[in-house]
Amino acid sequence: MPATQDNSMTPASTPRAPGGTIAVAGATGGLGAAICETLAQGGSPLLLGYHHNAAKAETLRNRLAALGAPVATCPVDLQDAASVDRFLEEASALSGGLCAVVNATGPAIPLRPLTEIPAAEFQRILRCDVEGAFNLLTAAGRQLAASGGGSLLQLLTTAVLRTLENDAMSGVPKTAAMGLVRQLARELGPANVRVNGIAPGVIDAGIVHSSFTTDPVAEGVISECLARTPMPRMGKPEEVGALAAFLLSEPASYINGQIIGIDGGYSA
Repeated sequence: MPATQDNSMTPASTPRAPGGTIAVAGATGGLGAAICETLAQGGSPLLLGYHHNAAKAETLRNRLAALGAPVATCPVDLQDAASVDRFLEEASALSGGLCAVVNATGPAIPLRPLTEIPAAEFQRILRCDVEGAFNLLTAAGRQLAASGGGSLLQLLTTAVLRTLENDAMSGVPKTAAMGLVRQLARELGPANVRVNGIAPGVIDAGIVHSSFTTDPVAEGVISECLARTPMPRMGKPEEVGALAAFLLSEPASYINGQIIGIDGGYSA
């Protein structure tokens, strides 16, 4: 009698990216850290990219290493192409070479109408969200294409799927980043490089968690978003981590150019 296979998803069976190291930019943020933890549970070697906070990155590295995954840290400034190249070179030198890159970075944004955003503030956020994504995704795409394939994953926002008052600077720059995802998926697909995006709604992590009770404007935006969500609760960071791990895994090998919302139905 043939053996049966249990395909249920448990922490111990977290999908693992096929071979090599996964480089995560923005690893110390709320969602970045959750993604890294899920990947580490699956045994994937990781390079944790951080901008300024080396101590926070080292704390995260120690926590993930305790799960048994090979983990290293590396500073990276996505607005500096040379820094991005060094980050990717570091990942390529680690276990199995580079197999996937996750961009989980994002700047602090003002929550007010688009007509009230100063031009300098608009340009600052565009540089971080759009220029940063361009630098990382294109450089990583070239490298993965040259090495036989891999996967790129860009964190976006549910605001690219449905707008909300006072949240323009979340959605507008990330909509441009979404365009990068879709275009690169078309260009890099023939080289066996998949490019996808995750569009989280209100997730109980990072700035959402800290601002919900301390910033009245942020609380209003979050509450309004939840009021329009069929499943009226915040998402969990580990839910985003599980989706990211799946998209980077072999079972997702035919998923390319997709923007997947994880927002409780807010964008439906």
